[in-house]
Amino acid sequence: MLAFFASLFLIGAQDPALLEPFEVQGFNTTITVEIDAPRDVVFEAATGDVTGWWDHSFWPDPAEMVIEPQIGGRFYERFEAGSDNGTLHARVIFVRAPEQLRLHGPLGLSGRAVDLVTSWTLTEGETPDTTLFRIDLAMMGDIDAELAGVVRSVWVHFIEARLKTYVEAGCHLEPEQACAAFAD
Repeated sequence: MLAFFASLFLIGAQDPALLEPFEVQGFNTTITVEIDAPRDVVFEAATGDVTGWWDHSFWPDPAEMVIEPQIGGRFYERFEAGSDNGTLHARVIFVRAPEQLRLHGPLGLSGRAVDLVTSWTLTEGETPDTTLFRIDLAMMGDIDAELAGVVRSVWVHFIEARLKTYVEAGCHLEPEQACAAFAD
């Protein structure tokens, strides 16, 4: 059996056209957004069923998008109700509700050779009942500065344009309803 795998290795090594090398790069970035709501409210709105505010998906109209705020929890997208078809965006590798959550997974970069750790830190803001939502992104792999910038800008969009708006408009109080703040 070992000889079989060794012969496969030698075949691949003899034909460099079969390989597509890429340069491994790494990037770190931080985003901080102030949200006019208490930290526990923001954390609860940012986890669980996030379909109401998370607007990037692999499926045109996914049945659900869920971040399970527990050790080993999943951030997943289910394509159709009752189906096992979908995608696992990330795993929860650290949680200390409502202060911190850490995700490990490719998120929208599924299918690329990347390692992405997304860390959320929620602290009380300078004024009562406000929250500073900080995201630290650590990316490594088949990613360049342009793609890292896109990932950063998408997270700014998620937290500043979507989650902040969702919570401040009170949409988190009726998550089954479409958020009027996002109406075109």
